[in-house]
Amino acid sequence: MKYILYILSGLLLFSCKGEDIIAPENPESEYTKVLTVDSSNYKFELYSAFGSSLLVGYNELGIKVFENNVEKTDGFVRYVPSMFHTGGQAHKTPYKEFFYYNTQKKMYTGYACYIMLSDTTSFWISDYSYNDIFTVKRKFFDVYPNPGSQMRFWLDLNTNFLYLLTLIQPADPKTGLNTYKCILHKSFENSGYSEVDSARMFIRPWMPSHGHGSSSNVNPVWINNGIYEGKTNFTMAGNWYVYDSISVNNQFITPNPPIYFVFDVR
Repeated sequence: MKYILYILSGLLLFSCKGEDIIAPENPESEYTKVLTVDSSNYKFELYSAFGSSLLVGYNELGIKVFENNVEKTDGFVRYVPSMFHTGGQAHKTPYKEFFYYNTQKKMYTGYACYIMLSDTTSFWISDYSYNDIFTVKRKFFDVYPNPGSQMRFWLDLNTNFLYLLTLIQPADPKTGLNTYKCILHKSFENSGYSEVDSARMFIRPWMPSHGHGSSSNVNPVWINNGIYEGKTNFTMAGNWYVYDSISVNNQFITPNPPIYFVFDVR
């Protein structure tokens, strides 16, 4: 359980004091190449929908694969990022297990949720594999701060699962109804993260400075790949909390009071 204590005590979580950076439905032209890794006759190109850097939090990613300079368009790609710390301590981060080819975006698409940034004592590496046929291993990369990123960890003492809720939307929240989108993962004893697709979520916006909430909110429901989407109603500008109570198998897994994200609404 040491890794749980380390993450809960040492992880820097970024608050929402700037705009959230989210990944829209993008064609290939709106992805930016972040890096290229190659070995012998094989090459992998990693793309991001957020620009030229990988950021703390949710990242929508694309990968192109080449063998002898011939691009692949079938099968799947595995992208496996891990973080290492000085002294050899390592931990996992959530990512999509299989990236499948997207004909519209012309690349293999998936995501990763990087839980920490790179610094002088911590570094990221990743393995790339095509159809489990050829692999390029242990390539270094950097993860940069994202002031809009919000990630919430908590331990469910009933199951000993470590849960992680990562915000995807809203970006630049405005007064009125906003799309609320997040992705939920769980982990057990640092064995990796898996998507949670069977949860029920109940959100409650609250404006602490005025002591009131709002009506007409829509609780998030599962849409795919661990992602839940609903609506949150900010009735006036200012600082808002959105509490999210989450149950799995009819048992609440969130603490009391529940976890929440913070929004500066304009």
